[in-house]
Amino acid sequence: MQRRELDHEIHCPPARLWQLYFDDAFNVEMYEAGLGFPSCKIAERTDDGETLHRRMVMIPKLEMPRAVAKLVGDKVGYEEIGDWVRSEGVFRWRLLLAAFGDKVRVAGTMRVVASGEARCRRLVEFEVEAKIFGVGALVEKTALNNTVDGWNASAAWINGYLARTSA
Repeated sequence: MQRRELDHEIHCPPARLWQLYFDDAFNVEMYEAGLGFPSCKIAERTDDGETLHRRMVMIPKLEMPRAVAKLVGDKVGYEEIGDWVRSEGVFRWRLLLAAFGDKVRVAGTMRVVASGEARCRRLVEFEVEAKIFGVGALVEKTALNNTVDGWNASAAWINGYLARTSA
């Protein structure tokens, strides 16, 4: 199992980042136009006022070693399933990878804290575990690197979006 913690400065207050993070049109634009994903769909969304639940189905742009690509084949999609509990200020998420089902677990949390005037820090902690004989470590490393790259790229894209759209 591998774990990572990421800390990104985002150029808006926490409330604005949460608003963007759960805006369906914003997410589709970020993933498809900004990050180059062939597809991003909001498959499910419920909100009872305290907990917002969302499930997105995506086909990402991925980099992977040949051995992993051979295992994955044409099953490169994944689902992100998560719950934002407003009173806790935590988004708990997990990824279900189409190619590996329950053999690979990617799960984590996202928190947002104020960081000066009109800025915040997006704090992401996650872990990756692959239980695949012979190539588990390679799959873990690939999933970890792609997850880190995705969070890093989204932070840069969000900051660019905020710079383009802020008055």
